Amino acid sequence: MNSNSSAFRKIVYVLILMMIAAPIVWLGRPSSPGDQGGVLAKERTEARLGQADLGAIDPASETIRLATLGLRGIAVTMLWNAANNYKKTEDWTAFQSTLEQLARLQPYFIKVWQYQAWNLSYNVSVELDNVRDRFYYVKQGIQYLLEGVGYNRDHPRLLDDLGWFTGNKVGRADEHEIYRKLYKLDEELNPDDNPALRDNWLASKRWYEQAVAAVDEKGQSLSTMNPTTFFDSPARSQISHAEALEEEGTFGETAKRAWREGARLWKEYGDREMKSTDDFLIALNDETKWKLEAARLRNELDALSPGIEQKMKDDAQAELTPDQRRVWESSPMSPTPDEQKWQQEASALMDVTVAKIAARIAKDQPDKAAQAQSLATRIEDANRRANLIGSNRDVANYEYWRIRCDLEQTPESLKARELAHQAALRFKDADPEAAMGLYEQCFVEWGKALDQFPEMPRDSTTGGDLMEFIDAYAKVLEQLDLSLEDEEVANRFALWELLEINDQSRKYDGAIAAHKAREAGLPVPKPGEQKTGEPGSLINPAEALPQ
Repeated sequence: MNSNSSAFRKIVYVLILMMIAAPIVWLGRPSSPGDQGGVLAKERTEARLGQADLGAIDPASETIRLATLGLRGIAVTMLWNAANNYKKTEDWTAFQSTLEQLARLQPYFIKVWQYQAWNLSYNVSVELDNVRDRFYYVKQGIQYLLEGVGYNRDHPRLLDDLGWFTGNKVGRADEHEIYRKLYKLDEELNPDDNPALRDNWLASKRWYEQAVAAVDEKGQSLSTMNPTTFFDSPARSQISHAEALEEEGTFGETAKRAWREGARLWKEYGDREMKSTDDFLIALNDETKWKLEAARLRNELDALSPGIEQKMKDDAQAELTPDQRRVWESSPMSPTPDEQKWQQEASALMDVTVAKIAARIAKDQPDKAAQAQSLATRIEDANRRANLIGSNRDVANYEYWRIRCDLEQTPESLKARELAHQAALRFKDADPEAAMGLYEQCFVEWGKALDQFPEMPRDSTTGGDLMEFIDAYAKVLEQLDLSLEDEEVANRFALWELLEINDQSRKYDGAIAAHKAREAGLPVPKPGEQKTGEPGSLINPAEALPQ
């Protein structure tokens, strides 16, 4: 009896274990060639969460992680502290070795690659004196990110960082002229044999394009990245490439092609639909479309009850108290707390929104209530879309760069930049007279180019760029004992309006005042000449003696 009971219990235990094991096997069975595996394996494959899906599988990394025996968190903390200490003591060899160990322990933690690559390219590089040594660590940061991309294939943030480091760190640093040359000569950073593609800005554009493709084609998430500043990056790198070409002395058709490509990419960016903060899709080029749609719908709403808006404003004004009316009409510059309260109340009463208009129409004409409410909702939606697009266009400075790409392709602009470059070379060769003539021709061409684009703000980045040419021109004039205050020089200068708008340091106040006086037909004192008795003028001692 006892032995039978024991055997029976064992059989029951085995059956229970089998019942427990069956769902575990069904859920967790690993995949193999020709077999998708259990439910979890299938979901891991679909969500691309497996190590092979994330990126490279490194046996050395796996071995190190297993060797920590569950103490990886402690080991990682110690390594992070060690890395910070090595950076403080400027022990760069130990610092780099520690980073490699960190990468082996946390190959799929994105912040490791981001943070330490930034350390190498931005923090460590500036600590060195020799420019080649600085570039070495800039390169090490880029290569560290490349290694991270190997472990985290198609990760948009790492690809975006690669574009940033390759473009902005190499192309915008104080040493960018040397960095760009070293980048072109570096075989490891340029596996492509085409010399025309050995450019940090073009390489940056390719990394950005891979980041965009990872989102568009491979379903990767943008996470917390702003779509407006993420998707414009390929076009910005192309524009920076065009700027760099002209800065380094390449003009003509080559520069024009670069700007044309920048304009094409910028338009593509403007046509792209991106998710907004309100969770619907917007395209930056659709601002006018939605403004026109809002205006059309508003006309339809007004047609339901002509004159209703003005009637509601008159009714609201009649409801204002004497105090509210006073502050509404006078708008005091420094209102008291009571006046602020009355002003807010008056503003709320006088603000006749489309929702209020729809509600009034519904009250006065119940048969039109549904149509009025529908129109009001659609108007608010169109206005919200237009406003969101407008704010995102401001973030990207979209309109400026659209105009700039078109401006830079004009023959006048291309010629102006070439003339400015030649002028700088002539001045460097100790030929100030030739440099002066070339700068003056350059300003004439810039005037012609800007006249074709009156919508280009004169106080924009382009205005700031032209101020650099004007400052260089002023140095040339100084060598010739001349200045912009001289009438003969002033008559040849073609950018007075732009100079006045962009002279933030007030460096050219005297020249601008003299130019305005001549235009108005007023007498102009000679440079440095002041009338007797004016502040700062010298007094003849003889005139100061008592009579």
